[in-house]
Amino acid sequence: MSVSNAKRWAELCQQQAELIDNLTRAFPERSDEHANLSEHWREVGRKITEGEVILMPKLR
Repeated sequence: MSVSNAKRWAELCQQQAELIDNLTRAFPERSDEHANLSEHWREVGRKITEGEVILMPKLR
């Protein structure tokens, strides 16, 4: 299943990953956590681009 605005969502995921990567400049002690989190954002972007369905639980 594809997302109607998948390209935009993929761009937002990439921007989020870059923002988190840049946090390492201010908080170098968290570089491992930043790398892990930004990679997860990139993976979400890849899945959206490839048309994979990402099921998220509803917020309460």
